[in-house]
Amino acid sequence: MGRRSPRALTAPPARPIGAKLELTYACNLRCGFCYTDSPRRTLERTPELGDEQWREVVRQSLELGIVEAVVTGGEPFLRPELTLELVETLAGAGVGVTLNTNGWFVDEEVAARLAALRGVTAHVSLDGARPGLHDASRGVPGSWRRAVEGIDRLLDVGVGVCVVHVVTPDNAEAVPELLEQMWVLGVPWVRVTPVVPTGAAARGGDWQVEHGALVAAIEEFQGRRGTAMRITLQAGTGGSVSLQGREAPGSFLVRPNGDVRPDSTRPFSFGNAVRDGVETCWQALREGWDDERINRWAGSLKRPEDFARSELIAYVDEEVSVVDGSSGSTAPSARSAKLPEPTPPKPADPELELAGARAKVRELAGARRYRLAPLRASGSPDQRFVRLATDGRYLRLNESGSVVMDVLDGGTLDEAAVALADRYDLDPEHAREDAIAATRDLVRRHVVLAAAAGDFFPVEPGTSDLPGLEPSG
Repeated sequence: MGRRSPRALTAPPARPIGAKLELTYACNLRCGFCYTDSPRRTLERTPELGDEQWREVVRQSLELGIVEAVVTGGEPFLRPELTLELVETLAGAGVGVTLNTNGWFVDEEVAARLAALRGVTAHVSLDGARPGLHDASRGVPGSWRRAVEGIDRLLDVGVGVCVVHVVTPDNAEAVPELLEQMWVLGVPWVRVTPVVPTGAAARGGDWQVEHGALVAAIEEFQGRRGTAMRITLQAGTGGSVSLQGREAPGSFLVRPNGDVRPDSTRPFSFGNAVRDGVETCWQALREGWDDERINRWAGSLKRPEDFARSELIAYVDEEVSVVDGSSGSTAPSARSAKLPEPTPPKPADPELELAGARAKVRELAGARRYRLAPLRASGSPDQRFVRLATDGRYLRLNESGSVVMDVLDGGTLDEAAVALADRYDLDPEHAREDAIAATRDLVRRHVVLAAAAGDFFPVEPGTSDLPGLEPSG
């Protein structure tokens, strides 16, 4: 279910490892659990840094030596040109980039520009195996279709994708079905994320899900499908969050107004990147990261319900400045602020809707065209030997793998399924199952790649936050 997290730092490094850049407060969706409280900020039209100020923040961050960056919001593609420009700047400097998006604005142009970059992974939110679940969760009808089509466009051009699935009591039972659909679609990584009751979620609502049931669902899926699709289950809330005050940050977060924080969890600021400069803020963070106020706040969070009771709720209350002891703003608390009303999806029969969702995913996956990576192959029809030009590895493919490889030299998964059915006189559904598994294996082993991809394979999926665990969203 994912790799073990690296050991926590005992002291901040002299130079930061990475930066998380929240380019905008605004979002086009209305998620009731939004950890950055973006729906409220969107309604308030909260001022944020201009394009040139963000360019300067990135320039200074690169000078400090960051090696990873998370570009997020709100929804970053509400500022599309700035988002793409900064991602291109960071990737061009050799920085690994995680781009968080709800997928709504991932059109062909966006996908093509991301495909031209090395080291970029797109994290796309998807909260249900059918539109009714996702659209109710995200508060805007049509968001499931836009997210799934956005994911498919990214996969079609060879961009690394992580699907972020926020689990609530309303969609928890559908986790197995969502995993199955992502398997069919060809997604390399799914991050299953129970809601952390901070931000908008701290205002109320039932967010508790059974962690053991999620573990069981993932284990059952991997028992059937193997581990070719990476699945990460985020840890629960409570005691683990209380440790945040004792874990030294290796990176920093820049809010849309330029305020600098250690991460998404700790609502304490260490200056402003524009007013004070990024390096000054980092040095302040290094000196004050274990401030007693932070430790006292973090230590009070033992159970999920403690978040809403806390004297300081991240993203709802204004951050406390560790540098001068003041709040970062004179704005009143937003605990009872006016929020945009979500638009409920139109009533639909769940079974019919699920059948339509399955058909949609199947259609998208089946039409994706592939091509061979640079390689040489020899052997016989029942056993193929392949040497990859990219790294010199030798691979041996069995007969069915060889059939699928030959078809995917310009062909699609649907065509591979037909070839297997004809070759072995298989039931069409059985042949399709085998074609999906073989295609995923060939992609994972770098034998084939999406036909419209660049001349390089996606990097190993990047970080989800800097550092440590990211709240759901």
